[in-house]
Amino acid sequence: MDSIIVVEDEQLILELVVDVLEMYGYKVRPFHDADEAWCFIRDCNYPPRLLITDLNMPGKIDGVELIRRVLDVQPQMPVIVASGFHSASEDIADQSVFWLPKPFNIDQLHSICIKLAPLH
Repeated sequence: MDSIIVVEDEQLILELVVDVLEMYGYKVRPFHDADEAWCFIRDCNYPPRLLITDLNMPGKIDGVELIRRVLDVQPQMPVIVASGFHSASEDIADQSVFWLPKPFNIDQLHSICIKLAPLH
């Protein structure tokens, strides 16, 4: 799959991130919670090119657990945590996770995506 997975429970932020990434030429699969995103990634036959996720979300699993599960099955997948919440950072500090603190701007988002998932 050549898509970026974006997981964000705040609708306006989700729409903004999707719109920006699509404007830059990326294919994007948006999800409102980690449960839906995990089911999609688990059942997918090929890895997404990048995961962008918030940490605090409703549902059975949060962003930290989503990252753990994803990296267990796809250890090479780059992950960006887009969150204003950092107290869970020690839980995933040993993983190769990149942080994009909220609030972020479009240039910051684009810059990190280009580094981790350059367009062909």
